[in-house]
Order: sequence, then C-alpha cells, then structure tokens
Amino acid sequence: MRFSTLQKPFQKPANGHNRRDFMRIGSVAGLGMAEIMQMQQLAAAEGKDRSDINCIFIFIVGGMPQQDMWDLKPEAPSEIRGDFHKISTNVPGIQISDVIPGCATVVDKMAILRSMTHDDSDHGRGFHVMMSGKKAGAGDFNGNQNNNQHPCIGSMVSELGKPGVLPPYISLPNFLNSGGPSFLGPAHGPFVIDADPAAPDFSVRDIALPTSVATKRGQLRQLALQQINAIEENVAREGKQVQSLDTFYKKAYNLMASKEAREAFDIDREPEKLREAYGMTSIGQCCLLARRMVESGCRFVAVENGHWDTHRKNTYSLRDLLCPSFDQAIPALLNDLEDRGMLDDTLVVITTEFGRTPRINELAGRDHWPNAFSIVMAGGGVQGGQVIGKTDKQAAEVADRPITPEDMVATILYGLGIDHKKTLHTPLGRPVPIADGGKVVTELFS
Repeated sequence: MRFSTLQKPFQKPANGHNRRDFMRIGSVAGLGMAEIMQMQQLAAAEGKDRSDINCIFIFIVGGMPQQDMWDLKPEAPSEIRGDFHKISTNVPGIQISDVIPGCATVVDKMAILRSMTHDDSDHGRGFHVMMSGKKAGAGDFNGNQNNNQHPCIGSMVSELGKPGVLPPYISLPNFLNSGGPSFLGPAHGPFVIDADPAAPDFSVRDIALPTSVATKRGQLRQLALQQINAIEENVAREGKQVQSLDTFYKKAYNLMASKEAREAFDIDREPEKLREAYGMTSIGQCCLLARRMVESGCRFVAVENGHWDTHRKNTYSLRDLLCPSFDQAIPALLNDLEDRGMLDDTLVVITTEFGRTPRINELAGRDHWPNAFSIVMAGGGVQGGQVIGKTDKQAAEVADRPITPEDMVATILYGLGIDHKKTLHTPLGRPVPIADGGKVVTELFS
C-alpha cells in the first residue's frame, strides 16, 4: 500500500545532497525525521525541469461527494454512508466507490487527496477560491461572468509560463465561473471553445475564415494588424487594459492563420474507436479534445463538467446520470496519455468547489460541505497509487494533513515549473502573491 512518496527509498537528488547531508543539516536545525525526509523529497523534485509540463484541469461543478466516490465510510450509520460500497482498486490497500469502477483500474496513476478544506459553502465563492487560491471578497460570484478578484490558475499560467502555438489557456466547453484573468487583463483570459465537442455539429468559432472570402479577408486582417502596429506607441500610454485587448486580437488572428492550430481543434481527426472509448458524452469528448490541445502545445486546458449539485436523489443522480460518463472519460484520458507517452508531461487535476454533507437530507440528497472533500491529481510527475490526508469517521472534518486551495494552486504552479512564491503587481503597482502563502504538497512528487 503506497500512501506517500516518503516511504520510497531515498535517491540522491540533482543538487548532489545525499541522505547523510540532510540528516546533518536537519539535526543542526532541530528538525524531526518527517521534516528531514520532506526536505529530501523536495530537493529531489526541485532538480526536475517542469517548464514543459502542461495541465488538464477538470472542474466538477456542483460539488463532488467525497463519501460516495473517493472517501467512503462503510462503518458509519446508513444516513451517513449512503448506498455505495467500497471496492478494491489496482493498488492493494486503496479502495474507492463501486459507482466509479473504471477509475478503480487506474488508481495506480492517481493521487487521491482526501483532506481538501476551506470555509465557503456558496457555489460561486467556492468556484473563486478553487480556481484562484484566493478567498472571495464582497460581491456576487454566481453566474458565468468574469468576476475574478484574483487571477485564476489558467491566467497565471498564461502570464508566467512559456508561450506556444495555441493559446496558453483554453476553456471548454464554455467559460468557467471565476476563470478570468482579473488585473492581468484580457490577454491572459481563456480562449473559450463555447461549444460541446460531443455535439454532431461541433465546430470552434473564430479559428477559420469563410472559404469564399478567405484570401481577401486574410489580406484585410493583415492590413488591420499593420494599422494596429502603427498606432501601438500611442495606445501604450493608455494603460494595460488597452494593450491587453490589442494582444488578444493579435492572438486571435494568429490562431486563424495557423494550420497547425486549426487542426488541433479538429476532433474528427481522432479514430472513431478512440472517441467511443472516451464516451460520446460532453465530459468524454471534452477530455479527448483537451488531450489534443496539450498535445499541440496548450499549457492549461480547463474542462467544465456540471450538474453535480445533488441536493435531492443523490444516489440516483450519481449512479444513473453523472458517474457513468465521468467513470468512462477519466480512465480513457489517463490511459490515452500514458499510451502516447504524454502522462509524465501532463498534469491532470480533477477538482470541485466543495464536497457534500455527511448526512443525507430529507430529499435523499446531500448539501454543500467545504469542511472536508477529495480531489485527484495524476501525471506530470505525480506519484500515482497513493492517498494523501484523511478525514474523520463521517468524512466531515479533516483528521490529518489539511490541504487548502492555496496549497492546491501552489502545487499546480510548482508542477508546471512556475515559481509559486512569485508576486505579481496590479496596474496601480499593488503587490499580489499568486498563491497567497500556499505550500506545495511535496508528497505528490517522486
């Protein structure tokens, strides 16, 4: 049973320090064995170049129920444990729910974090803290709007990561609540697909010119770009927002002009058998398209999967409506990435805004619960086949190793080779720490 990389034999890290060195340093500093071993682990991870790792960020909208999927409590009373049962996975000692048997076959690729926690039970505010690592202030955070008080993770990656052929931050099948750039400006907002790749008539807007006018329209756009460049010195004095819009339109033109970029969005290029393996569902085809995006160089793809707000008929909703498509898509994605040699270079994050209440309500549902919930990470150097953190006997409170949204953001940025301790500045010069003091979950990385 693998619960932590700290149990692995120590390997000499890239900086040349060995176990004895760390023991000596730790003793002088008054550190315990756990802290010393964590230093070893972090040093080994620091020696790796992560700047070419991309991220597929799957957001389960509504609240994924920890006690029905990843953190079952079979010894709890029936009104707590629900109707699902533990099953074995392909990692001895780790069990998950029988409602996701497909995921049980790929747990060796997963790290299950059972001790996520924050204190906001509102959907919109939960979106904000989990998308940005920053607790929401006053205001309405519900609805599809660019309501960020802090840049979301994708926008941070766009600002701080390496550029590529595709936009660095893509959102599908639509805009994720609180998935905006805040003070970073429109240039670092997402390119939104705004279409479901599972639909028979799926197409991505704004990446191709109409055939009948392609040549002439292309010439006109080239002329427009020349004009933009001619007045660039003047608009530079009008603020970052104007410059960001200018950059945004240039990127839009470059996307249309790139044959490689247009082909990346063409999901019909995938074999029918593979499309069916993912499932001809929204989450299935979104995951497949996300793989095409990172394969073509996008650094961060956000995938929305909604309708998980199970205030009523929780068992029916999970068993018959939600989990079947989820349970087909996730194993297909991880196996496909591995088969293509992409898993080590692709960090997959499966998260949600909060968990669900331990006690089942009078409508046979579960309500909002941010105190303790589970997320999953895989690929990108994450050591699979482990569980990090634990909850109490009712999956109600964190009992060991609490992990905050700030920690999650720091961990994702670190996993992508971005300095999570970096400070950005607003247009007025106010310093803003990107991870707000979050600490990397070092146990994740081998």
